[in-house]
Amino acid sequence: MRIGANQRVKRTIERKACGLALALLVALPLVALPGTSALAQRANEPPVPKPIDPFMPGVVIDYREHMRAFVQSISTFAKSINPKFVIIAKDGLALVGKPDPEDDTKIFPANAYMRSIDGVMETGLLNQIITTPQGKADPQLEAQVKRKNEDLAMAHTAGLTVFGLEYATEPSAVDATYAALAKKGLIPFVAEAPQLASLPKHPATAFSANPLPITSTKEARNFLYVANAQTFGTSADFGQALRTTNHDIVIVDVFHNRKPLTRDDIYFMKYKNLGSPRLVLAQLDIAHATPFQYYWQPGWGPGSPPFLFSPVREDPDSLHTIYWDAGWQAIISGNANSYLYGIVDLGFDGVVLKGVDAWRFYEAGGDTE
Repeated sequence: MRIGANQRVKRTIERKACGLALALLVALPLVALPGTSALAQRANEPPVPKPIDPFMPGVVIDYREHMRAFVQSISTFAKSINPKFVIIAKDGLALVGKPDPEDDTKIFPANAYMRSIDGVMETGLLNQIITTPQGKADPQLEAQVKRKNEDLAMAHTAGLTVFGLEYATEPSAVDATYAALAKKGLIPFVAEAPQLASLPKHPATAFSANPLPITSTKEARNFLYVANAQTFGTSADFGQALRTTNHDIVIVDVFHNRKPLTRDDIYFMKYKNLGSPRLVLAQLDIAHATPFQYYWQPGWGPGSPPFLFSPVREDPDSLHTIYWDAGWQAIISGNANSYLYGIVDLGFDGVVLKGVDAWRFYEAGGDTE
């Protein structure tokens, strides 16, 4: 199997494996999220997990199950503080089913994982292309589409809210995409670009806007996702821009121009232009670390601390994390110094977990191709 990781990081992981197998306990000084009062400072048909880890021969690691367990622990912690706190797993649809260890053609519901979340968010649920560029049927693509539709049906049966995120700019294409997403029973948002850095120009108001108050994901008809708000000026300007919209759910980053939003900022966003309340969720990356985050320490880099792995190819400033490592998980959740605790303390109604599909990177041997 081809290994795409550099040798330095590979040696770090091998040292880490000795006598520990699945995770390290890392003594890590944490820096509190600023601005929070309570803080101290399958691709669509992936292969079945291999029994032997590609980085550490002889060590058994089920990357998918580790991600499910991580998401479940995040949910348990958040809901212990706020039982109504919403957990959405972005790119988490492929984890709703588990293949039978004896027969990978049989898929069973991952019930513990699905019970721990309120919904999943996916891009590409409208992609039903099953032909090659030459116009011939492609059995592999057909199998991918079939599996994705099976996962979607499993999620709906379990009562999960499924958010469909797509991209389009032409008004006619935007309207058609919204209609297609809604027809599949999805909560839709059609953004102009994957950067999610602007309010859409069309439609003028939210798709299927309604004046009713929103207290859960099951009541929502639409959502708005703005991952990068740098172009909106101050946090007050950003909040005012969102206040002019009528979306039932708004998803934003905790930080605005590298400064955390305040409780007042978030409270202001919780009302539609129509006047009724809605949900405001924070995005939280649980599988990648970046130097501009509040938790980053001087001297950090690949292999130091051990849960930092290799740079992300498309964004070298970010690093893949060994997300099943206890030290990394403690930064994200589980204690009063964690990122998630800060999000709850700020008054967000829930989180959208990014990086839930990070298991694909490790199953591919550290290669994003």
